[in-house]
Amino acid sequence: MKKFLFITFLALSQFIAAQNKGTLKGLLTDKETNNESLPFANVQIKGTTIGTTTDFDGNYILKVSAGNHIVVFSFLGYKTVEKSFSIKEGEIVTVNQLMSAEEGVSLDEIIVKSSSSKEKATALILAQKKSVSIKTTIGAQELSIKGVSDAEGAVTKTAGVSKGSKNVIVRGLGDRYNSTTLNGLPLPSEDPEYKNISLDFFDTSVIKNIGVNKVFTSEIYGDVGGANIDIVSKELIKKSLLNVGVSAGANTQTVSKEFLTINGTNRFGTQKAGIPVNDLTKYSFNNSWKPESQDFQLNNSLSFAAGKKYDINENTFSFFVVGGFDGSYNYVDGNIKQTTSSGDVYQDQDFKKYDYNVSQILMANLKYKFAEGHNIAYNHLFIHNNKQSVGDYLGFNNPEQDGDLEFQRRQQTNNNELYVNQFIANYKFSDRLNFEAKGSLNFIRGNEPDRRTNKYLFRDNFYSPQTSSAGENERYFSKLEENDYAAKGKFSYKLNKDEEDISVLEFGGDYRYTERLFSATIFNHDFSSRVAIDINNPDAVFNQSSIDNNIFELETGRGSASNTAAFVPFTYRGKRQVFAAFGNLVYQLGDNLIASVGGRFEKIQQRVTYNTNIAQSSLDGASNLDRTYVLPSFNVKYNFNENSIFRIAGSQSYTFPQFKETAPFKYQDVSFSSQGNPNLKPSDNYNFDAKYEYYMSSSELITLTGFYKYIQNPIARSEIPSGGNTLTYLNVGKDASVYGLEIEARKSVYKIEDKDLEIMAGLNTSILVSNVNLDKNSVAQFTNTTSNLEGATPFLMNADISINKKINDNTFISSIVFNYFSERVYSVGTRGFENVLEKGIPTLDLVSSYDFNKNFSVKLKATNLLNPDFQLARAGFNGGDNVVLRNYKKGVNLSLGFSYNF
Repeated sequence: MKKFLFITFLALSQFIAAQNKGTLKGLLTDKETNNESLPFANVQIKGTTIGTTTDFDGNYILKVSAGNHIVVFSFLGYKTVEKSFSIKEGEIVTVNQLMSAEEGVSLDEIIVKSSSSKEKATALILAQKKSVSIKTTIGAQELSIKGVSDAEGAVTKTAGVSKGSKNVIVRGLGDRYNSTTLNGLPLPSEDPEYKNISLDFFDTSVIKNIGVNKVFTSEIYGDVGGANIDIVSKELIKKSLLNVGVSAGANTQTVSKEFLTINGTNRFGTQKAGIPVNDLTKYSFNNSWKPESQDFQLNNSLSFAAGKKYDINENTFSFFVVGGFDGSYNYVDGNIKQTTSSGDVYQDQDFKKYDYNVSQILMANLKYKFAEGHNIAYNHLFIHNNKQSVGDYLGFNNPEQDGDLEFQRRQQTNNNELYVNQFIANYKFSDRLNFEAKGSLNFIRGNEPDRRTNKYLFRDNFYSPQTSSAGENERYFSKLEENDYAAKGKFSYKLNKDEEDISVLEFGGDYRYTERLFSATIFNHDFSSRVAIDINNPDAVFNQSSIDNNIFELETGRGSASNTAAFVPFTYRGKRQVFAAFGNLVYQLGDNLIASVGGRFEKIQQRVTYNTNIAQSSLDGASNLDRTYVLPSFNVKYNFNENSIFRIAGSQSYTFPQFKETAPFKYQDVSFSSQGNPNLKPSDNYNFDAKYEYYMSSSELITLTGFYKYIQNPIARSEIPSGGNTLTYLNVGKDASVYGLEIEARKSVYKIEDKDLEIMAGLNTSILVSNVNLDKNSVAQFTNTTSNLEGATPFLMNADISINKKINDNTFISSIVFNYFSERVYSVGTRGFENVLEKGIPTLDLVSSYDFNKNFSVKLKATNLLNPDFQLARAGFNGGDNVVLRNYKKGVNLSLGFSYNF
């Protein structure tokens, strides 16, 4: 009883004492890093034992007795600051402070700790917590732990995002429904087949963090339905930096194979791109038809980063440069099939494919900070990506006679260069009014030089080119040039002087102009009679002597030498112009309730003219689209308490047809061809999200999101009833819908602080339902009246567990990462064919690193450890078994890397 009375008295006295106190809170920022937050700084009430440290966002909070006090702010290497304040019982007093460095003190390691927060998972989780809108961000720290090598791998670690055949699929919506930006400015695509630039171009060495915004807001361009993916590039953190890294690795099924490479290419990805023929009676091609070979394939990479910061009076200037080289080999073998609508197999071929991918990257950041809150920056990014592939296919393909076999070899190089130039300025007129201006000049240069395709018929015990089928033996040259210009201006005005009130009015405008010119010249070989050929020495037939002896005639896609227009390339030219104005009001309705309402006015004009192998705009009419949109959006955030948050969001956006989708140019692939449709209409998208978030700590959370999307006039790639398995782009129906749930969790499952040991686990998963009401009157002649959306993944899961152990000055990190997506629709069935399905795939990766003090580190990666079968299958006919149309394995990738900080 005495113990109970004592405890009660003690608790009561503490309660009474608490009533005599007020709350001191504030934010510490770092002058050395453009006023970013300063975590881990010391905050002390002078003459007392009352104190704390700032969190990852630079915030602090203390309970202080009523009266007059002095608060002391300190941090190693920074000037200590003392400030007087008075506080009353129950009062909340805010004291913010800008910290600056002591003269002559090196801040290298200090600045790393204070300014790298926007790369750390903990800081990004706190930023997500404070944000008004719904957004997921993954930072450089998490990418490193999970062994992610590029931006594509990064975004597929977030809920509802999976890898598609090209780029990513977000909530069942593929490339055309998404958008990509760099530092908030739009990026063009390097590939005419796609809207977005390939995310695997962006190596993690240039990434600070990546934001995935699945809810449209007024500041984002309106042509987005799935997500806007914003890559924020790195900039200098330390006072100075010099780092080099190397790695080597191999694929288990590739390293010791006899590996075929294309004549005329090299390991650096440089080659001649011009057309060497200007007379169809002269066979003057530079490169051989015969591939070269090698017998040892070692993947390798080299990277460096360097930078320095200079003090100029009260201002600072910094430069930061990152560069790298990467080369990787991959060999796969498998089988491809095709069936009739009744399920009979008419194509059955085994294949071997040899891929070599080489890339170089160079990024530079120049930044000048002057006065408080003012800065100007220039970002340059150059990416060269070269993909070389040789594919051999052997088996029967719709044989005319029993025993007929077909051998096909396709040698292809895709060479792409991206030049990005960005200018970003920020000017702070006052504590409440800020102006941001951005502009970009982007250039894409893409070439597919001297693609070589051969098809030979094996009959009567010898191979020969097919007669009267000139297009089956082809040399193809294409060139893409695209210039993209964008500008953006935004004012932000804080509505209330109270720093706790985040009410703000934002308004501004955007302008973007894009112009693309695509041209292609195709050389065909027309054989009049069967000629025996050695498939390993085709140059014995494809030469000048064969032209002279009338064995074949060389012609272009426009005709033979007698045609004066034979060398006129197939072309299409696209022009797009976007004018936009936007506004957004964030208003704090109470301590726990914040609402955001925005609107975007956008006028978009697009014209595509063409003179191609199937149509001419001068005869058939150009593709003209001119639309004006008013796009509303809203976000509501309610805090049940500091760690429990509920959000809802809604918006309207649109999806515009891309240049390639409206240009009727026929592109031939191994087993299909594709062409654009000038009659495409834009889609209208309506989006709604509801999300609950619970934060267990600064690094732990659990979230639950429900979403719904409604799409009018959805666009999809579909087959059309013609020979050659032709694909085109159609408004496949009146409407489509996608809805589902996403769960994300991050938790520390085991921690021993005195031994510097922690085990973290992460999980995100999504369940999705999609439906498209197919147009029964469509030229595609859909087999069914409804279908799941192309690429929509009914179940998706990403999970990881990581161990972090510090040993004196050394750090060991090891992570296991697991991903799985369930079976999904690859293409919608037409003309009696059922849907083609992509098999669900599990992947397992292991990444371990060891940092020896501040300078030397080593990393070991093992990816695709489960080595699953990658399969495409046609859904069973009349309820029968699925027919596997494509099947192969990718092999396990192993690599060992080293890096050194000087």
